[in-house]
Amino acid sequence: MSNSGKLIARSSKTPHFGALIFDKNKKKIGKIANIFGPTKNPYISVRLFKSINLNKYSNSESDNLYVAVNSKKKERKSRKMK
Repeated sequence: MSNSGKLIARSSKTPHFGALIFDKNKKKIGKIANIFGPTKNPYISVRLFKSINLNKYSNSESDNLYVAVNSKKKERKSRKMK
């Protein structure tokens, strides 16, 4: 936990900014606020939602967190003009 109240975690891959973070019970706990450190194993800071109990995640080093995979946006089909 940082001084600003954000959760700091280590990631095995570089996630997207703003991606949702889930705990092991598939409960949304926050969003990625910042990514820093090495590219292969970056650190992420997570802005926790207000409804989340900060004490539950402040000292838990072994809990796994999961990042939502954003689906790719569908490409629009363009019309051919005659």
